[in-house]
Amino acid sequence: MTPGLWIGAALAAGLVGPPLFAWLMCRPRQAARQGLAGRMLRLADGRTHVTTDGLKGRRVAVLVHGLTTPAWVFDAIAAGLVVQGWQVVRHDLWGRGGSDTPGGAQNRALFTRQLAGVIEAEAGGKPVLLVGYSMGAAIAAAYAEANPAQVRGLAMLAPAGLGHRMDGFTRFCTATPVLGDWLWATFSGIGLRAAARKAARQGPSSVENITARLALESRTRGYRRAVLSSLRHMLAEDMRPTLKALEARGLPMLAVWGGEDGLIAGAATKKLARIAPGAEQVTVEAAGHGLPHTHPREVLKALSGFTPRL
Repeated sequence: MTPGLWIGAALAAGLVGPPLFAWLMCRPRQAARQGLAGRMLRLADGRTHVTTDGLKGRRVAVLVHGLTTPAWVFDAIAAGLVVQGWQVVRHDLWGRGGSDTPGGAQNRALFTRQLAGVIEAEAGGKPVLLVGYSMGAAIAAAYAEANPAQVRGLAMLAPAGLGHRMDGFTRFCTATPVLGDWLWATFSGIGLRAAARKAARQGPSSVENITARLALESRTRGYRRAVLSSLRHMLAEDMRPTLKALEARGLPMLAVWGGEDGLIAGAATKKLARIAPGAEQVTVEAAGHGLPHTHPREVLKALSGFTPRL
């Protein structure tokens, strides 16, 4: 080989090697499914992991998790809603937990199509209570806008779509094609695991070993790609027009905020009050962004006060 070819090969190896090594160090999605409760539901875009708790025939609550934590983030909330008389359905969003990672953008259309498939399969055509956490609140709101007859109420926990904060690395990768993809594929696992450790310091969690479980997620193939695509698409949406439309229709809405949330912009509560003055708002002062698993009792109390209206 000529020196030029050697240099080209070395450059190619330097470009391909780091993200390829990071990918090879991750476990396959099939390994993430081992030992999971629930079932796999085959939908148009792939297989979705679904868990159902509570007695059939009860009113149905569908819980939609956020950007990085799979459906197990709702373990305590699901148990509490069952006690309150609900049948509770949870699913892992694409690329998280036990669900597949389909190609294409992780946007409103992809996520609402997944949610529609879950509701059709699990709710038997009955209107449901939607409980969305962070990005899941934006997904739930988007579904409610498109399917008003299927939704009896919308509860949003630390909802995204009204302004959120990102660290510099995440902001750069989200905004920068190609180079951002390379950097994210190579280094994002480190940042995601650091974020999980930081979140664990918000207080005791109802999810056992949550830091280790999130670290394992970050080492599962498809997860980091799903997170980046969601940042670029679903989380880039301004949800104000959707929430304003739901307010105009008279859909009962509840928002529960963490008073010490470092991810959701502080002005989000005021924005929601302006565009949806009929929405009930509750702030858990001591909670951060992880309030579904750090403060489930307070969340369940807010839900118990909201659901009699439905």
